[in-house]
Amino acid sequence: MLINQQLLMIGAFWNIRGLNKTGRVECLKDFISNNSLDFVGIQETKKECFHQSFFDCFGQFSWNFLPANGTTGGVLVGFKTSKFKILVWNVKNFCVSVLVTNVEDNFSWRLITVYGSPYDDHKHEFLEELHCLLGDWDGPTLIGGDFNLIRGTSEKK
Repeated sequence: MLINQQLLMIGAFWNIRGLNKTGRVECLKDFISNNSLDFVGIQETKKECFHQSFFDCFGQFSWNFLPANGTTGGVLVGFKTSKFKILVWNVKNFCVSVLVTNVEDNFSWRLITVYGSPYDDHKHEFLEELHCLLGDWDGPTLIGGDFNLIRGTSEKK
């Protein structure tokens, strides 16, 4: 008897609010391990750079990042190398986009992890960037992250 099994992928988006805080890296490692994540999109890293030793502590993941602007923003994206082949990384001003192929079935798709501008004067730039990204690929796309958008001032904290 043959059973048709679909490829299972487990991923998460998380606004971590600063990877520089004590215990956050260990918490991220536990989160990835305990949830058996195959891919992860982290927003608001508040880090301008990452050293290779940081990436090495997560095991067999391929990583790319958008640096924080001072203490604001920052995006980190990782994919488990045993499940995905990275075709193209695209690091923009507010997003990290990655085109991947599933190793098991050669299915190609794209992940976009966003950290939208928290400032009103950059909202239009963020939306334009997202619009352009969505216009350059007609395949399946998963978008997640912190858009920093509200419908009205009553929602603002």
